[in-house]
Amino acid sequence: MARPRSGERVLGPYPHRKQWRVFVVDERGQKTPETYETEEEATDVVRSLTKLLTGEEALTVEDALSQYEEHLHDKGNKERSIDTTLGRLKAFFSERGLLVGRLTPARCQGYYDALREKVAVDTHRNTLAQAKTFTRWCKSKGIISKDPLAAVEGKGRRKKGKEQLRIDEARKWCKKAHELASGEAGAVAALITLLMGLRASEIVERVVRDVDDGGRLLWIPDSKTEAGKRTVKVPEELRPYLLQLCEGKKGNELLFGKHWRDWPREWVQRICGLAKVPRVTAHGMRGLHATLGEESGATPEMVATTLGHVSVSTTHAHYTKRSAVDGARQERMLTVLEGGR
Repeated sequence: MARPRSGERVLGPYPHRKQWRVFVVDERGQKTPETYETEEEATDVVRSLTKLLTGEEALTVEDALSQYEEHLHDKGNKERSIDTTLGRLKAFFSERGLLVGRLTPARCQGYYDALREKVAVDTHRNTLAQAKTFTRWCKSKGIISKDPLAAVEGKGRRKKGKEQLRIDEARKWCKKAHELASGEAGAVAALITLLMGLRASEIVERVVRDVDDGGRLLWIPDSKTEAGKRTVKVPEELRPYLLQLCEGKKGNELLFGKHWRDWPREWVQRICGLAKVPRVTAHGMRGLHATLGEESGATPEMVATTLGHVSVSTTHAHYTKRSAVDGARQERMLTVLEGGR
């Protein structure tokens, strides 16, 4: 935002005796107060006066977020992805009626420090990354002259991977999930996280026509990454459940109905409680899928492809247990030594 001419500026609005006050500062620094009944009325006055003084549109954070949302739509981002991004940005920028030009490094550091007290490390670091992308976009569009988040650094060590069930626990969990699956679509979604290794978002976005070849294949035509676009073989035990979910629905209808991506996680954890096993996440089940895959002899490349990863390093860093990786490597080495391939 351009600086006001000759030192003129507008301050506020500030709460004052159940009303709202705005100060107009002239070129000599003299403040003239104006009082309004509502914050909305005072904010509108601040916008108008700032625009008059600077000669350009004065945007609030809320205004800028609205423009950014249009930008994300124009880029072709998915609706669910946009909703998630906007939700995180609104959680970060708590003063959305504030003029964007008043986003200082100190104020943004305060936003981040406040967020760190409320959420886990991965969450606040991911949110900060998205906030930085937003402020860089604001700078590229000339909405602000400097990026107020450029110097704000993420704190805390990210966790690699999520807690996984052990084999006996996974068997108990599967038994309970199968008991529920005939009548509960959520139990089927939960089973898919373990038996097929799909992302939660990939599960809730499936439509009927994605179930192919009599329920033997499941198409993932769009995903988080280019490698995520794939066709996954459906385990025989899941086929009847998927075919049952397809009955009476048109090809473009959502297979599980409309759900947010937290839905598979909620069902995974609900079944954990019923099966009396440790509470894990859908992400943890996806990791267990990778671990068991390598332990049973699948190559790292096969497991990475099934999960929709670009590289094996991602699979090993965040999904497959180290013991499974080392065990599979040792098994392959012994096979070669014994004359096999």
